[in-house]
Amino acid sequence: MLDQFYSLNTHSWFGILMGTLLLTGCGSSGPSRMEEKPKSEPIREKKLLLSEYEATLNPVKFDREIEAAPNVQKPEVQQSSPVDIPRDTLIVQEEVIQGFRIQIFSSSNVDETTLMKNLALEKFVGDSIYVVYDAPVYKVRVGDFVNRYEANQRLPEFIEKGYRDAWIVPDRIIQRKFVRMPIPH
Repeated sequence: MLDQFYSLNTHSWFGILMGTLLLTGCGSSGPSRMEEKPKSEPIREKKLLLSEYEATLNPVKFDREIEAAPNVQKPEVQQSSPVDIPRDTLIVQEEVIQGFRIQIFSSSNVDETTLMKNLALEKFVGDSIYVVYDAPVYKVRVGDFVNRYEANQRLPEFIEKGYRDAWIVPDRIIQRKFVRMPIPH
């Protein structure tokens, strides 16, 4: 009987202790309600008219000395001869030659191929991307490499970007050259 009383009493004391800790822990150390501070009205400056301001201005109050800027004359700009405008222009000349491209994808589904082409456009911004249809397969190819060496130099980049099955294929490529053409007078 004494053991039951003792265990009941221990549990009761433990409950009371926890409740007290909980209540004191949740309280704040400051006052329970916020004290409202009286709002001060904004200070409104009296606007003066420009004529009133000028009438009350006293330059003597400003006792700092002001250094006068030296009077420096700017040298006269010599008139130069008219700018020589070149009488020619650069144009891009395209030529279709035998070369190489890197094939990154092939599928018989045109929608998958289009999706892969769009992803490749985002990943390979400076390169030309082509879709070649060789019935019944659509192929996504990248680049216009004049020789196999150039394509081999770029192939690791494609593999690093997730195109593990990328490989070099011979293809007709577009070679672009800048050519200077004279402008007729």
